[in-house]
Amino acid sequence: MTQQADIVLRGGKITTMALGSSAPETVDSIALLGSEVLSVTDAEAHIGNGTHVIDLKGARVVPGLIDSHVHFIRAGRTWNDEVRFENLYSLKDGLHALAERAASQKAGTWIRVIGGWDEHQFAEQRGPTREELDQVIPNHPVYVQMQYDYAVLNSLGLKTLGITTETIDKTPLPEGFEKDSEGSITGKASGMPLMTWFYRQLPAPSYDEQVESTVALSHEFARLGMTGAIDGGGVNTGPEAYAAVYEAWRQGRLKTRVRLFKHATRAGTEQADYAGYLRFGSPRFGDDILRFSGIGEVIMYRTHDRIAAPADYGEEAMAETREVLLECARKGWTVQIHVHQREFFLKLLDLWEEIDSIHPINQLRWSFVHAESTYLEDAERLKKLGAGLLFQSLLRYNGEYAVEAWGADRVAHSPELADLWDAGVPIGLGSDAMRVASYNPFASLEWFLTGKTVRGNKTLDEKYLLDRHRALRGYTQVGAWFTHEENVRGQLVPGQYADLAVLSEDYFTIPTDRIHTLTSDLTIVGGEIVWDSGALHH
Repeated sequence: MTQQADIVLRGGKITTMALGSSAPETVDSIALLGSEVLSVTDAEAHIGNGTHVIDLKGARVVPGLIDSHVHFIRAGRTWNDEVRFENLYSLKDGLHALAERAASQKAGTWIRVIGGWDEHQFAEQRGPTREELDQVIPNHPVYVQMQYDYAVLNSLGLKTLGITTETIDKTPLPEGFEKDSEGSITGKASGMPLMTWFYRQLPAPSYDEQVESTVALSHEFARLGMTGAIDGGGVNTGPEAYAAVYEAWRQGRLKTRVRLFKHATRAGTEQADYAGYLRFGSPRFGDDILRFSGIGEVIMYRTHDRIAAPADYGEEAMAETREVLLECARKGWTVQIHVHQREFFLKLLDLWEEIDSIHPINQLRWSFVHAESTYLEDAERLKKLGAGLLFQSLLRYNGEYAVEAWGADRVAHSPELADLWDAGVPIGLGSDAMRVASYNPFASLEWFLTGKTVRGNKTLDEKYLLDRHRALRGYTQVGAWFTHEENVRGQLVPGQYADLAVLSEDYFTIPTDRIHTLTSDLTIVGGEIVWDSGALHH
């Protein structure tokens, strides 16, 4: 007797991402039973009286997208408390979004944008001024931050914080406030220390609000076809940051498969924090929705580098790193490490080989995060270690900054992405959202295909870019590899999780420069419809 499916989607173009001969590359229908895919070769044979049949009307279906490096936990705590600019493309629309939020809040409530956008994505090629913020939102304090570059406050925001031209030099504040030619503050401020100070002044959401925000972020991921997030921790993300996602999960309201990588709370707590994680934790502990998958991305704060800022890779720092990583290897933990600088990458590669000779790591899926300066010459060493690479679309916003720091010739092959892919190194793709990048997976995918910044400038040389199929695989099937889940996620084949997205337009035929406009019309996680735009009902 043929098994009856719970859901059958038919009449579309379904990309299975199947490996080998496990299923055709493209099918026109798919049957789901419970939380898994039942069939993709005879899906309609599984339609029964109780089957929910969905007419795809020719739409493209892809496996649920997995952002392999994103700061989901940190963003979830304040998601409902922030206005998002990522998917806006004019300053006019940005100001309108701020005004809309203000209209829904009582006077005096902070209105804030905290990163995730770049002024050059706007047609006007700039962010808002204090005067513009005053004009559209006079009755609310406003804070608008562009990445970690600068922030602008309106007059009420400055007043609420007690900042004036007369008091600014007499108050113990971090440097960075901009002044005009007459010495008056403009409302604009720059520098990470100043932004960190601002965060401490702004009111924090309550615990219940953090839970609701995390749930809302989960639904926003579903709107964009994302069913999975590998969370990289986030600087200063301590144990208290995880309470909201745990509660959303306990309530059964978390609709994104979240995989946690935890690092130390702050500089100086590393040894104690890791000792606790490794003593009381267990590799890959959790369920199919929320799981503690490993350690990372920051191992020692002193080695936390940036594109233009090398950190401490000296003998003492590497000895401390070795101590932590050796214990991770001994206990079978997956590790992901943040690295931008080539020198640090090579030192880590040497260290990993040393550790592998003591406690083999080639089955643990250790990986480098960012790792722009990774080249084809490194491929064999990586493959012997069973190591992977997690690349993000950081240069979509920061390409010009990277060119300034490294030079155009170096940026053109940093990383040698297509060559590393062809050499067989596992490569997961992601965003590194929420502060320095957009969380929109289609904006990221567009960068991996074009290498163009939001200003329209080229970064990666064309020969190192991916094609559409490989880029999508890096956001689906390969992404699952990094958390030991390639046999249950990332492909639409029988026995794998029923995680999929029905796209608003066809990813494979839409003009490349419009990929960032894609969304999902229907998203399913584990056989449950978690997002429905209504488009398929018309």
